Amino acid sequence: MITCMCPFPGKSVVGLTGGIACGKSAALEIFLRNGWEAISTDQLAAEILATDQTVREKLLGRWKIEVFDERGIVDKRRIAEIVFNETRERSWLEGVLHPLIREAWREKIESTDQSLFVVEIPLLFENDLQSHFVRTISLFASRELQHQRLLERGLSDHQANARIDSQMAPERKAELADVVLLGSGSHEFLERQVLLFLNAFSEKQPQP
Repeated sequence: MITCMCPFPGKSVVGLTGGIACGKSAALEIFLRNGWEAISTDQLAAEILATDQTVREKLLGRWKIEVFDERGIVDKRRIAEIVFNETRERSWLEGVLHPLIREAWREKIESTDQSLFVVEIPLLFENDLQSHFVRTISLFASRELQHQRLLERGLSDHQANARIDSQMAPERKAELADVVLLGSGSHEFLERQVLLFLNAFSEKQPQP
């Protein structure tokens, strides 16, 4: 395997990031179909919100019952309304969730014999996590396309802008990444880019 300073001996762990609505989930799925163990931190966050009683109690103490629906389930849409309109509240929630999410994906990597991992982390560079990975990949799309895609997901103009502005600009993420993939074309175009990366990555590994 490729040797690195990352804390996962014998494993190659790639970090996948990019702006919101730039194609990260689609790229993650392509990695998965090509034999990689794929980890979504957004999915881990959803699992923690649904099952971690301590987190639920912290949410209740901070935001009261308004962030739970009538069945007592965490209402992620209501939380999004709060955190994407108030930087202090977003920072508080990140302080609660991010250590737990990081512990969860590290545990997934360390607890299996699989050697190839890709971890999707939207705030990879914002949280200075580069040292965990042998390569970092960033998905890029223009702000206009990000905005259009978020509107197509049912967000308002204000909601779309708030979500885009909450993250580092895709241009800056592209500057920091080892590899940049364009998420502005078709799924087939994205798949070709991922496959080119996988082939190049494989060729750099020592032969037995």
